[in-house]
Amino acid sequence: MKLKSFLAMITTAVALGLGMMASAPATFADGYQRVKTTWQSSPNVFQVKSQYKNRKVYLWNSTHTKKILQLNNYPNTNWYRNHTYTYRHNGKLSVYYGINGWTPNNQYTQKGIVWRGYLRPGYNTNYKVWNNLQPGNFSNNQEYAKYIQEPPSQHFSKMVLKLFPNTPLSWKLTSERDAFPVQTNPTTGVKSLPSFTDVIVFPSVDKYFDRAFYKQDVSDQKRLKLVKAALEKAGYNQAKRNTLKDYQIGIFYFDKHHQEAVDQYPGIVLGKPINK
Repeated sequence: MKLKSFLAMITTAVALGLGMMASAPATFADGYQRVKTTWQSSPNVFQVKSQYKNRKVYLWNSTHTKKILQLNNYPNTNWYRNHTYTYRHNGKLSVYYGINGWTPNNQYTQKGIVWRGYLRPGYNTNYKVWNNLQPGNFSNNQEYAKYIQEPPSQHFSKMVLKLFPNTPLSWKLTSERDAFPVQTNPTTGVKSLPSFTDVIVFPSVDKYFDRAFYKQDVSDQKRLKLVKAALEKAGYNQAKRNTLKDYQIGIFYFDKHHQEAVDQYPGIVLGKPINK
């Protein structure tokens, strides 16, 4: 995902705190020996696994000699990984993630390391306190559908999805539209993404999703009317939309432009999943 300035702040902060690469094994006071350090090409979002929600999961300093904080005391926080460390302790190898937390109030927690077995990939699922999340860091359709339903920032998304009553929401299609260019077969003209064919995009519709360019103070109802008019002009009136049972729909919307000059492909996309 191209998270631009937001991720640049995260990667810079973690790089300064934890270091970029380990050139040699390091042994610390309590017997932990760091034998490998890997820099992540882009931060990944993690959460404490459900089976550890009521147990003490600690963030340690980089030498594994001091507890910094208890992750369970930050139930609404998203944890961002920027390093992966391998440690040797008592003859056994274990993998830790170098992480720091990001709260709904845009505050960072301290940086440290945590055993990877405590974590699962994906956003914090308390979406009522999280708005304007990037689609690429969700884990599945269920999480993304729950996100669309709960936070205030997605009220407009819910309204648009009702225009396609027989077309299921797809997180994968949403994230692929944002991460990959749509390819067009030069012979058939069919558009595709890695997991979808017969892809349909609506530039005339998408412009109303992009608050970096289209009026900030337009109400959701007014914006919806503009979207409906653009769909009908493109040949997708309600009768046509009702027939799209073989398609899935991706949707991406921020109710503000998220500190970016341009949102990454806000709007809707239709596509038929490729059976692999």
